[in-house]
Amino acid sequence: MGLEKIFKNVIIRNLLLVILFFAILVSGISVWLNAYTNHGESVEIPDVKAMKLEVAKPLFEAKELACQVIDSTYNKTVSPGTIIETIPPVGSKVKKGRTVYIRLNSYSSGMISIPDVRDVSHRQATAMLKALGFERIETRWVEGHFRDLVIGVEYRGQTLQIKEKVPANAVLTLLVSSGSSAREQLLDSLEEIPTQLDEELIEGSDNSFDF
Repeated sequence: MGLEKIFKNVIIRNLLLVILFFAILVSGISVWLNAYTNHGESVEIPDVKAMKLEVAKPLFEAKELACQVIDSTYNKTVSPGTIIETIPPVGSKVKKGRTVYIRLNSYSSGMISIPDVRDVSHRQATAMLKALGFERIETRWVEGHFRDLVIGVEYRGQTLQIKEKVPANAVLTLLVSSGSSAREQLLDSLEEIPTQLDEELIEGSDNSFDF
């Protein structure tokens, strides 16, 4: 009789129905999610780093995965045309049929814009260029009023303009002021001539005493 009274209570009966409804709803969602995500059928992304794309493709196909190249970058320490990264990363668990995105190492270096290094020190200009990825930097001293200031940048004998693009592996030449003009250098050399003549005369007089 006690149970009959409980079930006859409208509030309790409705509460039990609500609980039963939510239990059925949660169970249904769980079943649907398992079916939608192929629960228990996930595969691991193979380790294809440093492989050529044509070599890696069969490994993806064997696990029922698709692959697509989305980007390329240049790294001189890695073989050209090989895979350097996958998205999701190697070893990740994904469902079958998933597309794995690939980043390749390009066959040539990228192009980099030349920054404005005029009127900065030789050391600072070198640091700026290296920070952008340039590693082959040479120096040529030219006449100028202020020593150690950069006047410009050359590539293959041509002066580069600001924001002009050149290969990252280009050999750049920094034109750096020597701190003196051609006229000053000539005057300095002329001033040294009397001194050299005096030294030669002294040496000659010393030799005459030997007789």
